[in-house]
Parts: sequence; structure tokens; C-alpha cells
Amino acid sequence: MSEQINVALVGAGYAGQSHAYGYQNAQMDDELNGVKVVLHTVVDPNEELARQVAGKYGFLHTATDIQTVLDDPEIDAVSMALPNRMYVDIVPKVVAAGKHIFCEKPLGLDAAEAEIIVKAAEDAGVVNAVGFSFRRIPALAALSELVADGTLGEIEWFRAYYYADYAASPEEPRTWRYVQEQSGGGAVADIGAHTLDTVRYVVGDITEVTSAQLTTVITERPMPAGGIGHAVKASATERGPVDNDDIANLSVRTSSGAVGNVTLSRIACGVPNDLGIEVFGTKGHARFASAQMDQLVVYENSEARPGFDGARTIVAGPDFPYFGTTAAMPGRGVGTGYGEAFMAEIQEFVKAVVKGQKVTNPFRDAIGTMKVISAAQKSAADGHPVAID
Repeated sequence: MSEQINVALVGAGYAGQSHAYGYQNAQMDDELNGVKVVLHTVVDPNEELARQVAGKYGFLHTATDIQTVLDDPEIDAVSMALPNRMYVDIVPKVVAAGKHIFCEKPLGLDAAEAEIIVKAAEDAGVVNAVGFSFRRIPALAALSELVADGTLGEIEWFRAYYYADYAASPEEPRTWRYVQEQSGGGAVADIGAHTLDTVRYVVGDITEVTSAQLTTVITERPMPAGGIGHAVKASATERGPVDNDDIANLSVRTSSGAVGNVTLSRIACGVPNDLGIEVFGTKGHARFASAQMDQLVVYENSEARPGFDGARTIVAGPDFPYFGTTAAMPGRGVGTGYGEAFMAEIQEFVKAVVKGQKVTNPFRDAIGTMKVISAAQKSAADGHPVAID
């Protein structure tokens, strides 16, 4: 008899649908041949959205209340993509019900909430993982390997960035993302969670925020007037204050002694979505940008000769991590995108649930990223370096 996992999706917005896409295509990994991934129930307070997502991805049932999932013994695992302020209340209930859990980042409002969530999951003994999807992009994963195996030598300096324009318009409604107590931070927490995780994944743990500057450029926005997620409508008459950051600039130090800069902006006009990292070592350097995510630029001193000592661009292919288990055409030059990254993170989670394999991004690992976000906020407020234990 084939193995089976029944999955519930809680939160049917953009991030939740990326999870659904991953489950829908998980069997592209040969290790999951014969495993039946059942999209069982999608939960969202917006009943119409839940029905739309169920029809699009093939969920068997819809619900508007998570209690439906908690009470259903058929459901093995829950994929959660909710506003992060809700996790500290909901995740402990999910794991107490014996459900394995995959959560979108960031894991709570701050490091203290993340600790509570981690303890609940570990005490329950369930598989748990965080959706740091950029780790699964083949070219970025290959860059991490170049650092780990010493190809670039000892890393001395790096820079990382995430530019997005979802908040560039001052008429974008003042949803929870723009309220500090509801979001835990602006750019530094939202897109910063992915960027700081990327630094930790590629270079190593961040042990100090040497300095930080958090800037709010658009200080007020129209109040929301219906809709959900990124589709909220704006009020024509009411406006409210924004009290978290549009732009963040951080200087940091890692456990290896490398220093680097992290720049984040959610108001980068004309740049819809681009995360990048560039690392410089004693033997070479490499850089990755998600805007060209099937490419990796590498320079190695050992290959340099007079007149031919420039960097080279490598196109991702089957020799890169995750490529062979996600690409529709597993050959170089066919391109990989966010869809493949979502597939890879879900494949690992499913294998952990049905085959007992380890996850590489458990809840506990996310605490490190949450600590860096908190340290950046403290450094910006106090004007001093903040060490991270």
C-alpha cells in the first residue's frame, strides 16, 4: 500500500498558495514516488477565497475555522501562512493536536514568541519547518556549497539585499504590515527575514549587529476598506500612521569573523522583487541575484591567467542542489523560478513526515534569524552595537 499524507492549508493568500503549489508537485522528487499527497482541507476566513483555492489546487474540503482541522483525525500535517502575530496562539494548538507543521516566515513577532513556538513543537514531537524558500533556489544553494567547501577561501566580506516595491505607492493601504505591534517590524522583519536567513545559510550565524538604521519614508497611508492580504482596498477618506520601517540598513558580523552589509527596501520603485548576496573570500568571490535566479556568478583566483581573470556566469543545471527534483525539464538553460523553490521546501517537509528524514530548516533554526531582527531594532533605537548570543 502506498504511503499517504493528508495536508491542511491554513491561510489561502499568496504565501499559502505557494505551499499548495509545492504539495501539488511534490512527487517530482523520486524519493516521493508512491507517496500520495492529499490536499485535504483549505482554511480561510474568506469563504469565497477558500473555495477558489480549493478549486485551483484540488483541495477536497474548505473551512473558515481552524478548529475544523484540529478536530479532524484524518489530517496529518498543517501548512500555515498567516500574519505572524497569530502564530504564538495558533501553532501550539496545532502541534498539541498531533499535527506536523510547516510555517511561513517569520516565526512570530519576535525572538521571545519564536521560543514559545519552538518549545511547543518540540514538546509535541512533531515535524516542524519554516518556509525559508530562497534556500531551495539551486543557484543560491550552490553558492552556499562553494562557501562551505572552501572554494572561495575564507570569507572576509559580503553584502546582501532585498529590494521590493509592494509598498512604494503611498496609497497602498495601511494593513497589519505597516503596524509595528501587529507585524513585529517593517522591511527588517518582512523581507529582512528572508535576507538574514540567506546570510546565515551562506556565510554563517550573525553574532553582532554593529549598526542599524531603520527609516520610515511614507509616514501615513489610507486605512483598509475591505479585501484581504495584498488585495486590500484603500479608504478614500481615512488615513493612519505607519510606525515601522520602509528601509533598513544593517552592518553585521558573523561567527567566522566576516563582516557585511544588509540593505532592505519595500519601497524600491521599479524593482518588484529581488534578493541578492555577494561574498568575497581569500580565493575568490561569487554573487547571486533572484532576478536572474538560474545564474551564479563566480570568480576563482586559481583559474585566473593574464587577461582572462574575470568572473564567469554559470547557468544552473542538474549538478546544482534541488534542480533535479524540481525542474520540469532537468537540463541546463531551461530556467528555474520561485515555483521550484516552493516545491523543494515542501518535498523536504513531506519526506520528513512520511519517511522520517530530517528537515534542514526546523523551527529552532528560525530563532537565530528572529534574534538578528530584534538586535537590529535595538541597535537602531540605541545607536550602539548589539551582540547576539
